[in-house]
Amino acid sequence: MNKKVIILSECIGNGHTKAAEALMQGISHLAPSIHTQILEAGQVLHPITTKLLVGSYLKMNSLSPSLWRKMYHYKHNVPLSNWKKFIIYLMFHRQIEDLLEQEKPNLIICTHPFTTSSISRLKRLGYPFTLCTVLTDFHVHGAWVHSEVDVYLVSSEDAYNQLINMGVPKNHIAVTGMPIRSNFWIKKNKQEMRKKLRLKNIPSVMVMGGGLGLGGIKELSHALLKWKENIQIIICTGNNETLRRTLSRNEKFHHPHVRILGFVDLIDEWMEATDLLITKAGGLTCFEAMSKGLPMYIYQPFPGHEEKNCEFLVNNHLAIKIDDITNLDKVIEKLLFSPEEMKSLYDRMRKFQLKIDPLASAEFIVNQFL
Repeated sequence: MNKKVIILSECIGNGHTKAAEALMQGISHLAPSIHTQILEAGQVLHPITTKLLVGSYLKMNSLSPSLWRKMYHYKHNVPLSNWKKFIIYLMFHRQIEDLLEQEKPNLIICTHPFTTSSISRLKRLGYPFTLCTVLTDFHVHGAWVHSEVDVYLVSSEDAYNQLINMGVPKNHIAVTGMPIRSNFWIKKNKQEMRKKLRLKNIPSVMVMGGGLGLGGIKELSHALLKWKENIQIIICTGNNETLRRTLSRNEKFHHPHVRILGFVDLIDEWMEATDLLITKAGGLTCFEAMSKGLPMYIYQPFPGHEEKNCEFLVNNHLAIKIDDITNLDKVIEKLLFSPEEMKSLYDRMRKFQLKIDPLASAEFIVNQFL
């Protein structure tokens, strides 16, 4: 009988599900006979509650980022109590037992702390399955940590050490990097990608704000317009259709060197065609950029986990933070007129690239559990 794997994600941002898709692709590539299925658990079981949570999260970040920052940091290095797990289960994952009973997976992989919480609770109650958790950030919040998890797959030695400090045994952790989708596995030629995407062969800057199109994209886009005769500006608004329409209707953006994109499936090709990425600090987006050796500047990371991601990237000289929009001109001047300063960023990214094995997470799972 073929083995079955369920990967549980949540539709809170795109990164958790992108990691799930990457794992599924990797497992299918290495072991085609294994049946793998992805479920955004909250969306499947309780879509209204999940939608309300996402809306509340975004509104809080917009109206009171300091409040969310305080909530995130409150006991952030302590595992969740059992009553908090129970609340997460009641709000988002009631009846998940029925789903698991129907599917009967050999292995459950979680790419979000909420699904890890509810599944670890079920395991503690006696449900028999192997549980693997894949961390999608460079920083570990206590919400990820549960004694019932059989193995954690983490992005870096920093995350490894943070889990140990929270009481996770060393033999329950593997440093595999973040899983990235198959279109990121192969290096492509920059000039060929520019030709395919109908881009000019000039210095190019891409602005991203994750799948939700956040992170000050509008502000950045307007600030970059003064350079449109000298550089190519690629603005990726993700699923933020309102922002895409607003920018597209503005005559200032009607220029041959300006491209405004919505959600893009093959974002790897746009990364290949670009010289510099300005983005908030979503874990998967940053790891994908690093896999392409694309220098990054971080602007307006979300309070909490993205600020911690930014801290990791800056401390390891893998990105530079833009603290104020007025500093953007200096970034573009470096790109255009000080290539030697940009070279150090490129060199650090290339060095990090050598450590990335896009199939490492899937390989570990197949070898250890399947």
